[in-house]
Amino acid sequence: MNNKEKVMLTGVRPSGNLTLGNYLGAIKNFVTRQKQYKSYIFVADLHAITSPRDPADLRAAIDDCMAMYLACGVDPEQTIIFRQSDVMEHGVLGFIMTFQTHMGELSRMTQFKLKSQSMGKHGIETGLFVYPPLMAADILLYNTAIVPVGLDQQQHVELTRDLSQRFNKRYGKTFDDPDVYIAPVGNKILNLQNLSEKMNKSDDERNMGTIFLRDDLKLARKKIMSAVTDSESVVRFDEEAKPGISNLISILAATTGESIDSIEKRFAGVGYGDFKRAVADAVCELLAKIQANYARFKQTDVLNAILDDGATKARVVASETLNRAKLALGLK
Repeated sequence: MNNKEKVMLTGVRPSGNLTLGNYLGAIKNFVTRQKQYKSYIFVADLHAITSPRDPADLRAAIDDCMAMYLACGVDPEQTIIFRQSDVMEHGVLGFIMTFQTHMGELSRMTQFKLKSQSMGKHGIETGLFVYPPLMAADILLYNTAIVPVGLDQQQHVELTRDLSQRFNKRYGKTFDDPDVYIAPVGNKILNLQNLSEKMNKSDDERNMGTIFLRDDLKLARKKIMSAVTDSESVVRFDEEAKPGISNLISILAATTGESIDSIEKRFAGVGYGDFKRAVADAVCELLAKIQANYARFKQTDVLNAILDDGATKARVVASETLNRAKLALGLK
């Protein structure tokens, strides 16, 4: 099977303003490969209600998220784009996959563990605990071969493979096992001020460590110029000894496509100020292009037409997969 016959899929939770880290770690990888695969992308609005959300805010976040993905280069002519909740097979198969999942597996999910530590087990909603099987259903419904994700989502794709194999062993061959794709460069963009954390969508826009795709360009430039580095004054990639400079090198490499080796050679003997300005120039050029496209796709009628058409196409494949699973289970 050639790549064009294989399925690539990704979903995005409309949890807030997308960051440069989201773009470099996942969105860009999808955009650059969408012509090589049969491609699907959806806004994971069912995942967005694992915790209570204001309905008006959620509707706005869903539209904003999809408009931004289109602005980043997702092409409706190449990719099927839809809202998760418009294809109800996601919820049904998600419920079925929950029955294939062990509580121990869910309790080991990194995001659940982190939330549990900060909120306590009694303060966390059940939805956060059980959403990984829904994520597995999202992937398995479309016979997905490749899922481009950042490092923080690798664990969920691995669980999907485990659940697929468990279901197939119990009920006969039903699902294909997906593979994860993690970009070698830019797969984890760190907070510019706190290098122990990644850029986070939940950060306030005034947070100087996170660059948002809709940041004012002057503010984005200021964030890069004030990024934490070190006192060595050598532009060298060393994630342990020089995490700040290594993070900026990763940003420049992932933004422009230039190799890390080339960047190190180009900035040999150059001070941090000039290096940061080059990073800022590249990032601001990228943001300006994305923001111009965003204004066009944010028009409601344009966006709804794309999402409705995508849902119609997605339902055809999703219903076939769900029927196959129900037949295997004895529900049909």
